[in-house]
Amino acid sequence: MWRGLSKLSFLNVVLASLVIILTGTVLGYWLEPETFPSMFDSFWWTMTTLTTVGYGDFFPSTVAGRWLGIFLFLFGIGIIGALIGKLVEVGATFQRLKREGKLVYRGEGHYVYIGWSPKTKKAIDEVLSYEPKAEIVLIDQLKEEPYDHDNVHFVHGDPSDEAVLLQANILKARRVAIFADAQISETLLADGKSLLIASAVEALSSERGVDLHTVVEVCEERNISKFKHVRIDDFILANDSVSLLMAKATLQPGTTSIFRQLLSKQSGGNIQALAPKPEWATVRDAVENLLHQGVTLIAVNDRLDFATALDTTLEPNDTLYIVCHDDAWERLKQGGI
Repeated sequence: MWRGLSKLSFLNVVLASLVIILTGTVLGYWLEPETFPSMFDSFWWTMTTLTTVGYGDFFPSTVAGRWLGIFLFLFGIGIIGALIGKLVEVGATFQRLKREGKLVYRGEGHYVYIGWSPKTKKAIDEVLSYEPKAEIVLIDQLKEEPYDHDNVHFVHGDPSDEAVLLQANILKARRVAIFADAQISETLLADGKSLLIASAVEALSSERGVDLHTVVEVCEERNISKFKHVRIDDFILANDSVSLLMAKATLQPGTTSIFRQLLSKQSGGNIQALAPKPEWATVRDAVENLLHQGVTLIAVNDRLDFATALDTTLEPNDTLYIVCHDDAWERLKQGGI
């Protein structure tokens, strides 16, 4: 009997369990009306008999009722045990599929990171530090998920494959970040792979009429022009960034500390993007208003030299980049500044 129960499908085990519970509840109430004054009392006795040996608060007093109890002992406990075993098996299967990246992600407003490397791990750490409730989907061809976190979901497969991108629900993502393959030493090949993935993302989003914000890590600046047929919102220069920071540290000791504070939330201040408020007619108005609230303006659109043109008129589609603490940013979002 036990071998037969173990071979039953999960649905059949559930149905058999429901039949046993319903049979015990109805027959117990019908055979022992004095012992079980209500249907719920009979249900309680049935459940305690099936899952344990009973609590002793209810027990049948007639021969027919006791035969019913024997039936539940012999058959019911086996079926309920099989149900519990199936539930454990389902849970274990789910966890295995999650580790192997074979589950479909159905959330929205998440970040999609393509390609695993130490830089990817650092980026995920920073995002979760800044936004603890952020959902991140990582796409890579690793055998198992490399990052164990409830908010990080792994999708295994070729990121240039449309089916894999859809498995990550990329069309509902907030941002897409493509990291250079750390396993490829030749920068041309690494950027070529990134271009292939970016083209796949662009083709899918264009086909479905979705505008995806995409960031790509590029190993060589000269390769950026190769991406001209693909709409990429931002490029991150991998090797050049390190070289430039090293040069700055050599020429101006201490500057790297400033860069680290700008790039990381650990210092307390964060870089935020802000649209001009209606009362800010010029850049000067924005600078003065923000400074009064303890917020530092560091760029207007892509210009760091905005201080040379403080009387420039701000347009509604301009973007102001600021550095501020979380409390100041919350006041900004709520219109308190």
